[in-house]
Amino acid sequence: MTELFRGPPCACATCSDLIGQGLARRGFLGLLTASAASLALAPVTARAQSSGGYKAMLLSCVDPRTQAPIADWMNKPVPQSHATSLLGKYSQFTFAGGAVGAIAPAFAAWRETFWANLAATVSLHGIGTLLVVDHSDCGAVGIAYGDAVKKDPRQELAAHRNCALELRQQLLTRQPQLAFQAWYVDRDADRNFTKWQVLAGGPEIP
Repeated sequence: MTELFRGPPCACATCSDLIGQGLARRGFLGLLTASAASLALAPVTARAQSSGGYKAMLLSCVDPRTQAPIADWMNKPVPQSHATSLLGKYSQFTFAGGAVGAIAPAFAAWRETFWANLAATVSLHGIGTLLVVDHSDCGAVGIAYGDAVKKDPRQELAAHRNCALELRQQLLTRQPQLAFQAWYVDRDADRNFTKWQVLAGGPEIP
């Protein structure tokens, strides 16, 4: 078979310009195609996530001592809170203090991040409840209100409750369609976080 002769590419300015323009056009068209595909897929992704049967967003504290007890509590039925395990059915936002971190003036710089995250999980996951868990011996309470409050169990509990109630009021303005409940976990005689009580009651999550 006779092979066609292919000479070297033309190096003149006119041809170089035409080749460059062609590549630029193809690149631009490719970018438009990719962008259109991304836009078309984005709503599908959001719908797919929101159809997963998600129930709530958990707001809790960064304290390492509380991570396992709170996870265990979320993953089993709890009267007045959730009728079934919420394992795989909740998103989570964690920063120092939980409700205290969202409300106390000392942490004001965090507030819009929290509300933006809540709005995102509402949009993506279709949740119906903001569920808050605060805990005793919370260092964030000391930062926000002083060590005297942190060291007095009654004052500390009152600080957490007041922040939870204020958060519920703000939720009525920011995300009025969401239900709300807030809980407090205290330590037992062995210093384990096992003692639960309601800070602000709300509808039980089915």
